[in-house]
Amino acid sequence: MDNQPPCDGIEVIPLGAGRDVGRSCILVSIKGQTVMLDCGMHVGYKDHRRFPDFTPLLKSGQRLEKTISCVLITHFHLDHSAALPYFTEQIGYNGPILMSAPTRAICPSLLEDYRRVMSNRMHAKDMYTPRMIDDCMRKVTVVRQRQTVRIGNLAFTPYYAGHVLGAVVFDIEWVGGGVS
Repeated sequence: MDNQPPCDGIEVIPLGAGRDVGRSCILVSIKGQTVMLDCGMHVGYKDHRRFPDFTPLLKSGQRLEKTISCVLITHFHLDHSAALPYFTEQIGYNGPILMSAPTRAICPSLLEDYRRVMSNRMHAKDMYTPRMIDDCMRKVTVVRQRQTVRIGNLAFTPYYAGHVLGAVVFDIEWVGGGVS
């Protein structure tokens, strides 16, 4: 695998979960258009280490929507979705967010439970509020299995992943090629 040439025009940058479980958050840039895959928290920490490292996104000083075309959430587990309200309501991302209907239905309850535990029992700092969860979830676009959504030069199509109810794998397609 080390001898393979790099994929032309594709760059992958883990903001979290690069070498551990938790904080799943990966940037994939395809021909200059960037997508965030998941936006999770590491539930084992109660300090800043629980969040993905968003520093590379904030360095440019541009609005996040200029840097990221969309956020794709694969399923409702906290290590894949729990940093989303922080990212949208505290960091300031206002672009498209795609997830399946079951993930959209289950996320608010899990996020509120996690918020309550972290705030009340663990005394964690920088937690989002119930209103931030609601505001974040209003920004979500629900996508059906095999429904293709086009944003810029990319097309996103979710397929059943089998992990948990509503879990999907996204096929990401750019004009002239695909990445799954």
